[in-house]
Amino acid sequence: LTNVAVKLVPTTYKRTFHSERETYQASVSRHIVQPEMLAAQHSSMLPGLLISYDFTPIAVRHVESRENWFVFLSSLFGIVGGVFVTVGLVSGCLVNSVEAVAKKMD
Repeated sequence: LTNVAVKLVPTTYKRTFHSERETYQASVSRHIVQPEMLAAQHSSMLPGLLISYDFTPIAVRHVESRENWFVFLSSLFGIVGGVFVTVGLVSGCLVNSVEAVAKKMD
C-alpha cells in the first residue's frame, strides 16, 4: 500500500517592475507499507495507491523590493571607511614593530 500526501500552499510572487504571479508550492510525502508487513499483521487491506490533497488556508506572499540609494551609499561608505581604518591600523603596527626591531639591532 502506498500513501501519497500532497499539500498545496497558494503563493504570490511580486517582482520589481513585473506583474504579480500566482502559483502553488507543493509538499509531497510518501509512505509505503510493504506487502510482507501486511501479511504478518494478517491485514485485510489490498495493495493499492492512496493519494490525498490538502489545500492550506494560509497563503504566502513573496515581494521583491530594493533599498533606496541612501542606504546603498551609506553602506558603501561604511565599508570603504572600515577598509581604510583596518589598513591604517595594520600598517601602523608594522611600522612600529619594524622600528622597534631596528632599535634593538643598533
